[in-house]
Amino acid sequence: MTDPSEMIAWLDRRIASAMTWLEDHGPGSKRPRPENEIAIKEYDIARFEEIKGAYLKALAKREQAA
Repeated sequence: MTDPSEMIAWLDRRIASAMTWLEDHGPGSKRPRPENEIAIKEYDIARFEEIKGAYLKALAKREQAA
């Protein structure tokens, strides 16, 4: 299994990358991308955050059981 700190760092990088993309290409940028592309990035961010939350919850549960 991947080390938990490495997995959390990976998820944080994916979230940060998608947020940077939104800052650069989202509705408030000089040249916004099509709405469907923006919606996909927003969806990706929400899913990565959901995965991270579930992962942290599972880690806490596993540590309590140990």
